[in-house]
Amino acid sequence: MIAVTPFLDIVGSPHVRDIKSMPENSDIILATANARYVHMSMGLRCLHANLGALRGQARILEFDIHQEPIEIAHAILSARPRLVGLGVYIWNATLLAQVARILKALQPSLWLVAGGPEASHGYEGTELFAAIDYLICGEGEEAFAGLAATLMEGRQPLRKVLAPPPPSLERIASPYEDYTDEDIRNRLLYVESSRGCPFRCAFCLSANSHPVREAPLPKFFKDMEILIERGARLFKFTDRTFNLGLERTAAILSFFLERWRAGMQLHFEILPDRLHPTMLEWIARFPEGGLHLELGVQTFHPAAQEAIDRPQDLEVTTENLRFLRQRTGALLHVDLVAGLPGETWESFGNGFDQLIALEPHAIQVGILKRLKGSPLAHRPTPNGMIFAPFPPYEVLETEHIDFDRMRLIKRFARYFELYYNMERFPRSLPLLWRTDPSPFAAFLALSDALWSATGRTHQLSLARLAEHLHRFLVMRGIAAAEASSAIEADFRSRPGRHDALELE
Repeated sequence: MIAVTPFLDIVGSPHVRDIKSMPENSDIILATANARYVHMSMGLRCLHANLGALRGQARILEFDIHQEPIEIAHAILSARPRLVGLGVYIWNATLLAQVARILKALQPSLWLVAGGPEASHGYEGTELFAAIDYLICGEGEEAFAGLAATLMEGRQPLRKVLAPPPPSLERIASPYEDYTDEDIRNRLLYVESSRGCPFRCAFCLSANSHPVREAPLPKFFKDMEILIERGARLFKFTDRTFNLGLERTAAILSFFLERWRAGMQLHFEILPDRLHPTMLEWIARFPEGGLHLELGVQTFHPAAQEAIDRPQDLEVTTENLRFLRQRTGALLHVDLVAGLPGETWESFGNGFDQLIALEPHAIQVGILKRLKGSPLAHRPTPNGMIFAPFPPYEVLETEHIDFDRMRLIKRFARYFELYYNMERFPRSLPLLWRTDPSPFAAFLALSDALWSATGRTHQLSLARLAEHLHRFLVMRGIAAAEASSAIEADFRSRPGRHDALELE
């Protein structure tokens, strides 16, 4: 697990984050609301880095999604800006639409510009689009800089929607100079060596980003060298598929391995069936926990693969996952999506069981989303599928999995995060797998029992999770003494756990 320090109050509010080297009052404010403090906004830093002569007049403000829209608007207006750029994503779209309306109501002369994945598609008729003056679709480094310069000169573009071509990664400035010492100490540092994706998975926005564009490696390595010297240790690559080219991938891995420091970790998103044997050998050279690999399996069901245009050699995928788990020190985070077209209740459960048998460090059980701008959003709705009409646009029901069962999977995913993915019960969960030939059925039964007893998926203490697990294991035939011993050992292994457990 990646440890981060608590969020510090650095500008008077526990929710507002400001880059301190920037002016207190600025003509241009770049703002967004992050889902978590550890996830900083790379997008705003990319915009700021490419403002040219206007860079000194601009300031970045980051908020979080739990903050009130009026509070966010007040913080923005306190900087007395003339122009505000909002970074809009699926997790903050509703919040920032409210912020935009408040800003316009209080200061009608303020120029409002929105951009980001959630703002770039299906914007007609939305609350956000009605409130803003300009919308930039796609990658906005050059377009925002040009728009800002035009507005600061007192000229107003006639078109409300700007859809520029993707900028050259050789030409635009990198954002890493705007990474503060606090970012480096306390947050994941987003870095990119490429943009775009060659695949056309129906549920993914990256299906539209062709072709793949690669940053020049000499420039990229120079940026990374500076970050490492400044103390950077946690690097999260935003490349959609890191393992596309063997030579380039090996060069990047070699660069970091030669400069390895204690506490360093690299996060990559990779396709598990596209791992060349040479690449597996490179991965095996890294120290334990040095690599965090996100592997997009999504499904083990051929019909679902075909329905979402996700070709994948499942036999090779399984072999590579087994190699990574048994012969490398990489942390494996595997994605499994529920509610795909063609996926049945039984096939989803079988896919989960296949993954559990490979013992990845985490299985992210997600629910299919019909993201605006994805190929899935432009197709006729598959038979029997019903999606929520608001973010995050999750599927509510499919032809094969009804609404009740989709809710069961949603709760299953949350409880699985608490018990398995957070690595809280490594000794106890093997006892759970003994209670049923299917690990999916075993954990689903625990999930149902926990929901029946608590009626909640959040605000469950570790002690309460332990006690419920003990009760369930005994009920399913595990000897009380054996269950108690494993759960006590897991519980006491957590730092600062001296409170009593009530294991009946």
